[in-house]
Amino acid sequence: MMLREVKARNPRTARILKAREPQLIEQPKRVLLLHGPKCPFPLRTALKTFHSLTQPHSILFHKKNENIHPFENTESLEFLATKNECGIVIWGSSNKKRPNCITLVRVFDAKVLEMCELLLLGTQEQMEQDAAARSGFHTKLNVGLGMKPMILFAGSAWADSTVPTFAMLKSMLLDIFKIEETAKIDVEGLQYLLTVAADELSEGTTPVIHLRWYRIRTKKSGQKLPRVELDEIGPKFDFRLGRIREADQSMMKEAMKQGKRPQDAEKSKKNISMDSIGDKIGRVHLGRQDLSGLQTRKMKGLKRRNDMEDENADVEMMDVDLAEEETNKRPRTD
Repeated sequence: MMLREVKARNPRTARILKAREPQLIEQPKRVLLLHGPKCPFPLRTALKTFHSLTQPHSILFHKKNENIHPFENTESLEFLATKNECGIVIWGSSNKKRPNCITLVRVFDAKVLEMCELLLLGTQEQMEQDAAARSGFHTKLNVGLGMKPMILFAGSAWADSTVPTFAMLKSMLLDIFKIEETAKIDVEGLQYLLTVAADELSEGTTPVIHLRWYRIRTKKSGQKLPRVELDEIGPKFDFRLGRIREADQSMMKEAMKQGKRPQDAEKSKKNISMDSIGDKIGRVHLGRQDLSGLQTRKMKGLKRRNDMEDENADVEMMDVDLAEEETNKRPRTD
């Protein structure tokens, strides 16, 4: 797949293209959540849960979209994602062949990069009963805006290199929930834990993925470290992997580019180094100079020096002549 190349025609377009270049620290990706033509209660609960945990970097549309089919035609998804400046799209739809289906779509350069389909397990009656028992999820969780969750991936499937689907799904989930990258984290800000557990791999069956949320509570333990307890909160989601669409290698390589570090920018400049004191030293290379063409005889400095030597010689000759005349004028004593 060839990526389009846009050339700047004016300064405003140049600034926009520069902002879209690879950055050393990327901004958090915005998430767009969409409803399909049929979106039953379990799917709406899942979309609302994803929306509540990714605010303010997510947009939830309640209007039903009947002309969107991610695996058949991606133009509508690409248009909506580009218009709302979102890098991830979560599409919820249900039909007779694929009931309660959630599709995770990652977008790069206004094109769909990769897609993964998750089939929500459980009957609607069971989900409604579970949701009714946990109706206070949004009030009990009480997660502030921008709070980073602790994410735990449990199961051998996530570390198995022979199954690339789980690696792709893990990367997508991290992009959805990681929000902003920070160098330091306040321990008091760690309020909840997201666990993504996968069953053991077996031949002929696809492992079930379990999503659970826990509240983190710390208590006194009588030691330096506190005692940590987990309280299960929120709805339970069990998924099974469906269709997938892997990313093109050239497109993925372009999407994985990173911005230059400050030290890398300094290294890119040739013949510039730092001494032990910290001063910047530059070296300039000149071409070979031809000294045979220099006109040294006509230089004013040398010409002036010759004139001074002639004057000194004339003065010495005059002194010698005067001395001889005086000698001749003296009377002889003999």
